[in-house]
Amino acid sequence: MTEFSNLCMYCMSDMQGKDVCPVCGHRKGEPQIAGALPYGTTLQKRYSVGRALRSNGEGFTYIGIDNVLNIRVEIHEFYPASIAERKEDGKSVRILGGSELPFQENLTEFLRYSREIAHMRELSAIIQIYDIFEENGVAYTVSEWNDSITLRYFVKRSGGHVSWNVARQLFMPVLSALKELHAHSILHLGISPDTLMIMRDGKMKLGGFSIAAVRQMDTDLPPDLAPGCAAIEQYVMGDKPSEATDVYGFAASLFFALTGQLPPEAPRRRTDARLLIPNSIMHSLPPYVVSAIANALQVDPEKRTQSFERLREEITAAPSVAAALESSQRFDRIAAVEPRNSEKAEKEKPEKKEVSGFVWVISSCLVMLVIFVAIAIVWMNNKGIQSRVAQASVSSAVSQESSQIVSSNAESAIDQITVPNLVGKDYNELVAAQSAADSDQDYNIAETSTEFSDTIEEGKIISQDPKPGTKMQRGSTIVVVVSQGAAVRTLPAITGKALNEASALVTSAGFVPIQGSEYSDKIPKGLVIGYKDVKAGSQMAYGSTVTILVSLGPKPASQIQ
Repeated sequence: MTEFSNLCMYCMSDMQGKDVCPVCGHRKGEPQIAGALPYGTTLQKRYSVGRALRSNGEGFTYIGIDNVLNIRVEIHEFYPASIAERKEDGKSVRILGGSELPFQENLTEFLRYSREIAHMRELSAIIQIYDIFEENGVAYTVSEWNDSITLRYFVKRSGGHVSWNVARQLFMPVLSALKELHAHSILHLGISPDTLMIMRDGKMKLGGFSIAAVRQMDTDLPPDLAPGCAAIEQYVMGDKPSEATDVYGFAASLFFALTGQLPPEAPRRRTDARLLIPNSIMHSLPPYVVSAIANALQVDPEKRTQSFERLREEITAAPSVAAALESSQRFDRIAAVEPRNSEKAEKEKPEKKEVSGFVWVISSCLVMLVIFVAIAIVWMNNKGIQSRVAQASVSSAVSQESSQIVSSNAESAIDQITVPNLVGKDYNELVAAQSAADSDQDYNIAETSTEFSDTIEEGKIISQDPKPGTKMQRGSTIVVVVSQGAAVRTLPAITGKALNEASALVTSAGFVPIQGSEYSDKIPKGLVIGYKDVKAGSQMAYGSTVTILVSLGPKPASQIQ
């Protein structure tokens, strides 16, 4: 086994004595992420810790080495940095004063949740946990390591979206796994294009499991909600997530795979719940799939598809000729059997039987000949199509789709348009106009990212590619960057409001609310007093966490000094 010091901390490959990893390209000596375990930390005298790959309010996820099996592993550490801190050794953890109860509650939940997932080893479409232990005052899980890419990256490399045939093969096994997880009351609450992973064998697995405390707004830990994939009940304090919450995240990820864009964030969809799909994509999707996704992405949890069992029924409810075929085949079999079972058939002359048999043989031969000729023609056509696809160098992830083959062959060098100037225009209005149009458009629009801007209003386009005034093929996609609005926002007034209403206002303004409580002689019990340490009208950075104080009513006389 290669010495740990000779391994790349990013991918655990042998550095071969070089300063730059020959596999992933990262440079030796780059520091660990702040707050994470030091490189080379040994856990359980078995696992060596490498680079911290990601983190959220629950803790860190690392790449590591199982020194017994000599394989790469994924190590997940429960380390809620908002209520705990590292000791001087950089490894063990101390709880911040006053946070002992929430720390212990979340630690217990982390262990319980991890054990439940570990018991679901028969589900091949989820990342498998094979070790759970406590050390350094916190807890850890060790999972299988898979060389994989995220669904987000896969879709990007596949031309911006994939066909329904490709998506169906990826998503249906995960849907079945989620159905089984929920049968055991296991929620994920973080399904997104970043927690769905495409393996080397082309199959998709679900990872990124975290306790519910980081998938909701009203807990002691900072929330980790995937924009566009988190349901409204995860934003609104007091609402309880359910299986329908995961249905929303799954459907949003499927919507992303098919269209290349996520639905708007749930708080924004409360005022405009439309799902905008470009005509060119809409026409390629089976109507029952569009209907199933729309039902699963209802903003109101009560109106949404409630279970993965129901979603499976809706998403596979394609009109079929199977019943007609079965009926036809049944008729043929009955017609063939009746003469043999009738007295009339037995009394027929031998000559007539011979003629009927001869005619039947000739007819069968003719039918078979027609079938073989048809197969030969289809086979030859497919050969021609495959040849043209190879010459056109279509993306390997979607090159087998006939609709894209037709599109690539239909392109003409003279069928070009001048790229329009979209900068400053409202992104959602442009997409809505395209979706409402009856005919195909000269171009499609796709959002790749958002950026803060103090000069361009939220939702307006900052830049585009290709540039305005250049030439592009008719029907091509213009990729745009959309303004996220100002980086500094104003806290809205929430005093006297119900908690769920205040939470929605704060979230819509671009902040992350958490709940606190205080006694109040002025504000009735259960209503919002205001903010902790800040006031309505204060200017704060987008995404800042603010504490909403809920009234406990007047302080009891026994506590008044």
